[in-house]
Amino acid sequence: MNTQTADEPRPAEALPAGTILHRRYRISDVIARGTYGITYDAHDEKQNIDVALKEYFPYALAGRVMETGGLTPKNKACGALFFLGSEMFYRQHLALTDARGSSNVVSVYNAFFENGTSYAVMERLEGVTLEGFLKLRRRRLTPEEAMFIAASMADALLVVHSLNSLHYDINAQSVFLCTDGTVKLIDFGAAKAGLRARHEVDDTEPWLDLNALGRTLFEAMSGRRVNGDDISPSEHVPMQFYDLLLRMLHQDGARRFNSVFEYRHALACLEIGAVCPDVTPEDARAAFVSQKQAQSAKAQQQAPQTQTAQQPAQKRTIIDRALDTLEGAVQSGPAPEETPEQEMHRKHITRRVFLIYAGIAAVTLVVALLIRFLS
Repeated sequence: MNTQTADEPRPAEALPAGTILHRRYRISDVIARGTYGITYDAHDEKQNIDVALKEYFPYALAGRVMETGGLTPKNKACGALFFLGSEMFYRQHLALTDARGSSNVVSVYNAFFENGTSYAVMERLEGVTLEGFLKLRRRRLTPEEAMFIAASMADALLVVHSLNSLHYDINAQSVFLCTDGTVKLIDFGAAKAGLRARHEVDDTEPWLDLNALGRTLFEAMSGRRVNGDDISPSEHVPMQFYDLLLRMLHQDGARRFNSVFEYRHALACLEIGAVCPDVTPEDARAAFVSQKQAQSAKAQQQAPQTQTAQQPAQKRTIIDRALDTLEGAVQSGPAPEETPEQEMHRKHITRRVFLIYAGIAAVTLVVALLIRFLS
């Protein structure tokens, strides 16, 4: 089982080892730290099993009160965004508890609120992500390996979509290759998608997951980055597989797959064999150590940049700082153009936040005047 190396420092603001959550989950090590949370290695003392415990913790919006272990938004404007994301995180993982035992979806045992945020308790997997596998093997994904992953993800999405949910963030880091020969969908991103798009994720259509899966498979097979939704033929991608990926990436509703059932049927028509990517326990350990080293190096590089970027922000309004913080948290590249609906929704949210704080200020002023008059 993957464990944290002895000389590896814990991420800043992580819960200390030995912390017990929900009166049953004892934290031992940190597995990973991402933009939106921390995943811990933990033990369920009630069921006597090892689990992975994920904490919703977007570091750009909230900080840890080390004395109590709770999370608190960095300011009032960040608070609305933080609690919206926490609620989305909780709702999605609670829905996934109905999919426990699925062969291709990570089992979620429990979801709960504590420390001012939300947590998800999942099965502890041994293996590597698709991204880690490609780095370890230093090669592209073969068509046969891609077929196995594509079929596994079809089964996974059938389960997820049947729960009236979506994944929202399929990429090479959310496809997990286990040492037991299975491929599982992990790292669900409802909170990330909701904040990035600035609208309720319930309005998103199912083809979004298929689009992201097609992009992931093409990049893994061709070794080329997909810009937008346009791809060109590659010598490493069989033509019939390429035609399938084109439909997965297409934005036109008449040509794209509108359901997993359509995608699964088309996949079954491909005359390409399926081979499970071979992942060993040694691969899992090597990938884990490499991931921890990369995270430590990234944290050291970002520390001075974060401090410098925060200095001029002190002169701006609280709403400006919140929106700037959110943009830094949810965007890793050039921002896509907003649709008119998204722009209208963003402006609506901004107005609501402004009206809330204006109302609070007005009530505070009235109360102060009443107290002064009565005294």
